Amino acid sequence: MIDINTAPTVLAPPSGADVTRDLVYRVDGERTLHLDVYRPAVRDGPWPAVFLVSGDAPEEVISRAKDWGVYRSYGQHLAANGLVGVAFDHRSSERFTRTGDVAADVAAAIAYVRERADEHGVDPARIGVWVFSAGGPFGIAPLLRERPPWLRCLAGLYTVWDLAPLQSSEDHAADAIRRWSAVTALERDPTGLPPILVARAGRDREPILSGTDRFLARGRAAGADVTLLDHPTGQHGFDIRDDDDRSRAIIRETLAFFVQRLTAA
Repeated sequence: MIDINTAPTVLAPPSGADVTRDLVYRVDGERTLHLDVYRPAVRDGPWPAVFLVSGDAPEEVISRAKDWGVYRSYGQHLAANGLVGVAFDHRSSERFTRTGDVAADVAAAIAYVRERADEHGVDPARIGVWVFSAGGPFGIAPLLRERPPWLRCLAGLYTVWDLAPLQSSEDHAADAIRRWSAVTALERDPTGLPPILVARAGRDREPILSGTDRFLARGRAAGADVTLLDHPTGQHGFDIRDDDDRSRAIIRETLAFFVQRLTAA
């Protein structure tokens, strides 16, 4: 049984990052949201930054996701690769009924760090976003629609790229499904699309797999720069659940993807 609060990535994380924890990046009513910044130990920045967008869950589960072992691991991994890792808490979307609120949290976390780039040793013009699980609707779809110039690349591990297979029209209006599905952001002109990495878990739920396949097909048809990393026997959450060579290889390749895309001239 995996304890998400403590389980690190199956690729053993390094140590030595210069970490600043529990910075308040947003206050909305009674909810105060925090983030952690993982910087390389050698202070010769500014460095590109990668924002770690956790998946979704009830509020009592997701409220301190930045402290989970997986995101602490990835913060250390990113810092060891010469990047700044930013892990942050966000609110629950409550089964995608408050997706806009969570998308606003993601935007606020990115804006907070970019506005204080000098303080944190970040290059605000070189930002990557790394999204997990059900984070796709609020962590990927808005960015693929807006395509800000500072977004140099994004990656999704076992991610929800398309809400349609998961939601019926009885649960959500069709326009909301379209708005918050990353796949629909590819329907417009591909100009400005960042490079995208998709990591697929072969033993994932069928609606997630079919949505992933639809996103891949549409991305390729649009001429987008899409990289697929497949784990045919991987579970949802393989980076902490499946301690095997393929899981470790995907973590390494995703880290290399961010380094390459964020440090290229």
